This record gives sequence, structure tokens and C-alpha cells, in this order.
Amino acid sequence: MVIARTPLRKRLNNLYWEYRLGISTRGIIEIDHPDAHHYATMLYSTIQQVIAFLALDPSDVFIDIGSGKGRVLCCAARLKVRKVIGVDLSEDLCSYARRNVARMRERKSTVEVHQGMAEHFDYSNGTVFTLFNPFGAVTLDNVLRKIAADLGPNKSRIRIAYANPEYDHVFRSHPWLERYEYWDRKSLRMEHSVSFYKARL
Repeated sequence: MVIARTPLRKRLNNLYWEYRLGISTRGIIEIDHPDAHHYATMLYSTIQQVIAFLALDPSDVFIDIGSGKGRVLCCAARLKVRKVIGVDLSEDLCSYARRNVARMRERKSTVEVHQGMAEHFDYSNGTVFTLFNPFGAVTLDNVLRKIAADLGPNKSRIRIAYANPEYDHVFRSHPWLERYEYWDRKSLRMEHSVSFYKARL
């Protein structure tokens, strides 16, 4: 596995936010599941841009799928929303996330962390979803089917941010979804590309 080196300025910004929030989310961890990708983190600057673009409001339920140690959860919880929820397969990572949530500073919202298979979670209350390419195409397809089934006709408000969108074609295969924004990594000089989806009306 080749790991791109993060510029010093961005590494220092990550350290600043870890210190400011009082959490520890760094590292790369392999996940023992055939369709799971390793745990890694996005830059705080990228997460903050994504969350700002998603325009969360107090009625939103924010769900991070593949939430790992909880970096995205903690960033989202700095805003006032109805609830922030993490879903992850790894019990160890969920334990990390719960500890981070418990000690984080600047938290304004309730956070729950659920351990289990993403395709089995109940997404019926979700309005905003984020994924940092946590698994392969098969699991992603199952998760999108589960979200559609759980939400039923109540899809009009949902927004989905899919970072490092390796399996964008899976989203495109679901006719109820449409991509309304795309951030290209190269043209914008970002760490990862990001696709944004909403329900097709």
C-alpha cells in the first residue's frame, strides 16, 4: 500500500484540530473483512469543506458510514443538529470513537456510535450521509439499497457526500439518486475527489 505524504502545513493543521477538539483519530488500520477498506482519515480541512457544503441545519440527522475513530463525527457534532450517528464494522474503532466523542470539546450535538454491518443499519431517520470510501462495490450497493428501502418516500431532503469515490458507478446505477456536485481532486488541488448526491425528484 502506497501512502501519499501529506504536506507539512496540512499535517500541522490536523494536529491543531486534534488538540483543539481534545481527540485522537490518526492512524491507518487494516479491517478484517473481505469487502472493507482500511481505516484512514481525511484532512480536517477537507471534512470541514464537505460539511459546510452539505449545509446542515438543526433538523438534520447526520450519519457517517464507516465512521472509524470518529473524526467526521466530532467535526459534525460541532454544529447543532438533531443527532450525529456513526456506523462501523470494527468494535475496536467504535470504542475509539466513543472515547473521542466523550472527551471532545466544542460538542453541540448528541452523538451515537453503532457497531455492525453497514448494510444492516436502520437509516430511516437519516437526512445527511457521508462515506470515505469505506468498502467495496458490493457492500456499497447493498447500503444504498438499504437506505432507499428505509427512507421509502421520505427521501426529498437527503444529501450524500462520497469522498474518494472509487465506486461512483454504483451510485449511478441507482435511479433514485442524482449527482448534483463533483469536486475533482486534481483541478481543485484537493486530497480526494468528492461526489455529492441527492434524491432524484
